[in-house]
Amino acid sequence: MIKISQLYIQNVGPFEGETFDFSVEEGHPDIHIFTGINGCGKTTILHSLAASFDHFEEEHHRAEHKSNLLYKRFHSSFSTRTWETQPKSKIQTLLTTKKNEFHEETSAYWCGICGNIHMFYDRINGKLDDNYQVNSEMNHLQHTPQFYPLSKYKNAAKKKELKDDEFYFAAFGYSGYRLIESAQIKHVNTEKDNPLSLALEFVKKNDESGDISNWIASSYSKAAIEETEGNKELAIKLRGALDCLRNGINELTEGEFTFKVKTNPWQVVLVYYDKELEFDVLPDGLRSILSWMGDLLMRLDSIPWKNKNIPVNEQHIILFLDEIEVHLHPKWQYQILPLTRKIFPNAQIFLTTHSPFIINSIDNAKIHKLKLENGVSKVHETRLSETGDSYNYVYEHILDTKNKFAAATEKKIAEFDKIDAEIVRGDFRNEEKFKELVGELVEEGEEVITMISSKLYRLKRVIGKDYLNGKN
Repeated sequence: MIKISQLYIQNVGPFEGETFDFSVEEGHPDIHIFTGINGCGKTTILHSLAASFDHFEEEHHRAEHKSNLLYKRFHSSFSTRTWETQPKSKIQTLLTTKKNEFHEETSAYWCGICGNIHMFYDRINGKLDDNYQVNSEMNHLQHTPQFYPLSKYKNAAKKKELKDDEFYFAAFGYSGYRLIESAQIKHVNTEKDNPLSLALEFVKKNDESGDISNWIASSYSKAAIEETEGNKELAIKLRGALDCLRNGINELTEGEFTFKVKTNPWQVVLVYYDKELEFDVLPDGLRSILSWMGDLLMRLDSIPWKNKNIPVNEQHIILFLDEIEVHLHPKWQYQILPLTRKIFPNAQIFLTTHSPFIINSIDNAKIHKLKLENGVSKVHETRLSETGDSYNYVYEHILDTKNKFAAATEKKIAEFDKIDAEIVRGDFRNEEKFKELVGELVEEGEEVITMISSKLYRLKRVIGKDYLNGKN
């Protein structure tokens, strides 16, 4: 299995020079969560990692990485003199096999001489030192051999179709902002020209809705034909990826939604309490999940895998997910990461999120907490997720969100705390205002009452006044 072990990113986006360690302990999920405020570079990290598996537009040793417009995040130098005195803008990724059979480093950097991005590959022989850092320098237009299997994979992504190719890993990128649309099925065909094409575009530019609907109808019909012919094992295999999608949606929605394929004309709909719904009118959260997960399973189903005995959803993949929670209710936010891991058990997953429910949904995922200071982003803390943490704890200590309530309520609580401290010291000048605040805060709800009650009970014990019940 190919996995990403380390990333070094310098003068790209908000990063001046930062190393990310993606090693995990035995038995822990290979899941990496990036958190931080807007602008701290979370998406830049995902796009940088994805670039290791994506091909560059190359011409005469020049390259600009068009995919996801990553090249626009590089800090360019506009003269050779400036380039000689400033550190290079570069991204370097260390890839390893699970058993450390080999190590391969990719390096992409902005060239101040020709004004383009270059990509190099380098095989690292021998076992890596624990203190190894991915920050070696590369000479301008240095020729470095492209090593199997990464170069083979990247070159395959450029082809019109995959012939005589076999793969034992693949990489995919998705954004939660994708929404599937209704689409007419013009012909039933399971073949996709090249399932690796645009696989690392986080917001796909092709007509994916038609592709997914076509794939669902094709898988369903071919499996049905084989089952009619008595080939039950083949039918199960043909339906395997589709069943993963069907079962995943069923589990997420607790059985409320299921697929139905209609003929004459061909159409894929979802059934909700005996009502047939087209994709356009589904809840946005479900449309988003169908869009990225359906696209992923469709591509996995079309890849010529080296080991065809492994179900397509259990193949080794690297998955980059950018804010997949954006359209999801908190209940689904809590379920989506465990469900993704269940469907794709051998995936190394990298994701960005602002959701405490995703962070709190799985144990021992590696959280990389970013902090932005004076426009420069750094890794502030790396920790493991714990489902035992409360959402308030996650909000405050991981997402750095101190305000738990609306601004007006927070202001009242701050004033309450100030006058409470005065009364404890024997200063009753603002007591009437304090009584008024208690009455207003009690109306804010149970959580606020719980928060202020401990201080009010302390006052009752110390000075004998029961402000909570008006006995003062």
